[in-house]
Amino acid sequence: MSEPTGTFLAESTPVPHEWLRTVLQLLPVGVVIVDTAGRLLAANAAASALWGQAPLAGMRLENFGTFEAYWPGTSKRLRGEEWAVARTLKSRQTVSNEEVDIVGKDGARRTILNSAAPLYSAEGQLVGAVNINVDITERKATERAEFFVSEASRLLAESLDWETTLKAVARLATLEWADYCMVDVLGPDGALHRLALSARDPRKQELLDQTLGFPPRTGSDTPLARVFARGKPVLVADITPQWLDDVARSPEHRRLLETLAPRSSMLLPLAVGRRRFGIINLVSASPARRYTRRDLGYATEFARRAALAVESARLYREAREALRERDASAAMLEAFFAASPVGMGFVNQDLRYVRLNKVVAENNGIPLEKHLGLTPRELMGEAGTPIEDLLRQVLESQEAVVDDPVEYVAGPEPRTFLATYFPVRSGTELLGVGGVVREITEQRRMEDHLRFLTDATTQLATSLDWRTTVRNVAQLVVAQLADYCLVDMLGEDGEHLERVERRARDDVLQTQLEKSMPYAPSRGTPTVLRRVLETGRSELVAEVDEAAMGAFAVNDAHREVLEGLRPRSVMVVPLMARGRTLGIVSAATCSPTRRFSMRDLSQLEDLAWRAALAVDNARLYRQAEQAVAARDEFVAVATHELRTPLSALHLQLSSLQRTLDKLPPGESERLDQGLAGALRQADRLTRLVAHLFDVARLGTGQMALELGAVELSSLVHALVARMEEALATAGCVAVVHADAPVVALADRPRVEQVLMNLLTNAMKYAPGLPVELHVEREGDMAVIAVRDWGPGIPLEARERIFERFARNTGQHARASLGLGLYISRQLARAHGGDLFVEAPAEGGPGSRFVLHLPQWKKPSGTAPG
Repeated sequence: MSEPTGTFLAESTPVPHEWLRTVLQLLPVGVVIVDTAGRLLAANAAASALWGQAPLAGMRLENFGTFEAYWPGTSKRLRGEEWAVARTLKSRQTVSNEEVDIVGKDGARRTILNSAAPLYSAEGQLVGAVNINVDITERKATERAEFFVSEASRLLAESLDWETTLKAVARLATLEWADYCMVDVLGPDGALHRLALSARDPRKQELLDQTLGFPPRTGSDTPLARVFARGKPVLVADITPQWLDDVARSPEHRRLLETLAPRSSMLLPLAVGRRRFGIINLVSASPARRYTRRDLGYATEFARRAALAVESARLYREAREALRERDASAAMLEAFFAASPVGMGFVNQDLRYVRLNKVVAENNGIPLEKHLGLTPRELMGEAGTPIEDLLRQVLESQEAVVDDPVEYVAGPEPRTFLATYFPVRSGTELLGVGGVVREITEQRRMEDHLRFLTDATTQLATSLDWRTTVRNVAQLVVAQLADYCLVDMLGEDGEHLERVERRARDDVLQTQLEKSMPYAPSRGTPTVLRRVLETGRSELVAEVDEAAMGAFAVNDAHREVLEGLRPRSVMVVPLMARGRTLGIVSAATCSPTRRFSMRDLSQLEDLAWRAALAVDNARLYRQAEQAVAARDEFVAVATHELRTPLSALHLQLSSLQRTLDKLPPGESERLDQGLAGALRQADRLTRLVAHLFDVARLGTGQMALELGAVELSSLVHALVARMEEALATAGCVAVVHADAPVVALADRPRVEQVLMNLLTNAMKYAPGLPVELHVEREGDMAVIAVRDWGPGIPLEARERIFERFARNTGQHARASLGLGLYISRQLARAHGGDLFVEAPAEGGPGSRFVLHLPQWKKPSGTAPG
């Protein structure tokens, strides 16, 4: 049966079907809507294509674990309760953009961004959750592959020590692309020898090292030997036991391979033309990572570059020997020059070019044949003078100059090279000067960038005042990147922008920039700055034209100010820290020749990220200061509260002792009264200390629950009976509505603790009035409601009373630490439930505290009682 192409909906979907179907059908990402039990309400075509209609239709919270998924970079499979939608249904919190590796309906491995958010009814009741799946498989695979190929190419180009470089590349491969990387190279004896072994998991490295003695044998009929002989890359998408049998050289080798548990492999020959000199084996051991043809394409390009680098390095060594020996082969020299990835040349004693390769010609921007017979000065004019002077110095001193930096300013941007020049001799005869030139422009730019970020980080860390931090950001941007900079910060309401900083390169521009201060874009304004703030994505306007100017202006007056500033190129970057957007940074250049590039944007993004963290750290510092103040208040209150009952207890016991000493042995009435008072104070002290202890354990995450089946109706009846004397003393009558058994999955003593806190509060704030307790079921939850007829709780205070140390301001202000309701709610949530307060549904005075606990479910397979 073919899969549906449109949205399918469950009959119980609580919204109009046609409306929901139309909306979901337009979405290019997978959308699944479930009820509170995890049952499917609706899903669109993208979700069906990802998971399959049948698995979606059978969704339940208890079988979420049947959907195969893994945490990225590990082999750890998601348990059912770890899915974003399961956590959202339990915590009612939104989960955003979690990366998860999944196995979809077609068996293919994919990477998705998994998000979930709760759905509420018009009455505020949780009715389900929506789950969004964005397939980023292609993007992640491409990013990893491109980064690996780029970094590997950089490593290969930076060194002519190919053995060390290949080992570094193997380590890089296991960081970005593979779980294992093995490099075998052809030795002088014509056999393959294992040069490098690298494992992503350090715990597997020792096991991988044991395969050192099992390199592939050339000429044998094994998969690796055939790849080496043919010089063609091979993709092994799924490694089978038969494949392991074919690769293994011995039973011991076979056991090692089975323990390493490879899942997929790419075999890449190191070859240039018909020359074979090694093989690279990239292996994935992750259940959610299977190599594809696209991966093989990137890997083949990497192997080609590695082969060229290895070949060039080998040829370079051989060419050096050829320069020292007059009988060196000219053909070998030409091959070396042609294959080298770096610029190479040779000039005679008259400093005229005799040989060079295409890389040198391309670096100079002059055809190769025009170099021959000319000196650098004749070829390049004054730009060649420093090169000619350096070559003459090598001839005269007959000493090499190594890695001399050369700046070449021809072209749109300056370029930097490292040049090594060395004398070339045949015996005692000096023939001329050889040179090796390699470009390090990007490396220098990166060094400058890192130096800038280091200085910026140091400067941003000098203050815990966020306004000082923002001022430093603007100064850094103007000093390094732009002609002027603006910083807008998001207000406390999370909507309006406040322009807090502006900085220009000179006074004239600064004066004009001051006029832009009132024009921070408000919410709903269709400007570039507002779009960056709301999307969290940077924008680069390389060339500011009339349309771009309109996209920046808030109104006509603002546009007039912008025209006075004359921006030619603009970057706008969000200030984001810990998933929150704090503001935006705008940088502009007014130079007619200066245009921002993606490299400039990346540099500004790095600075903005560090600045946002510094601003957020300042905010956290303020919160920490407030927390310290709260702690000090707590210590003061706790000290007072503990001292008072202890003093009273001491006086009561002392009085009791004196009375006991004076009375005849048979008279004990006053002794009983004193003892009762002492016990009351001791009980109060015990409760206070118990509350402090619970708060400490909740704060450190050490509160452990012993969960089991608890029948709540009998628990409530028993608790009311146990508190009958206290209720009578307070003049309260407890009325219990709990006729049917309701079983919860709970820790019985902790549930009793919560209910005792609620009843104690009712007796304290509504003495002489009745208290009603209701036990009932509500969906998958067991519910206990405690309703009193006291003064009630204002709407604005219904959340505050559950905070730590929140106390009444009336006659009971000093009666407690304000911890009872805080501890009670935390205990409820630790069970997977909740505790809240509401006005009585039937009206009238008082409050209704509602405790939700998960219902106990009979284990499957249990025989009926």
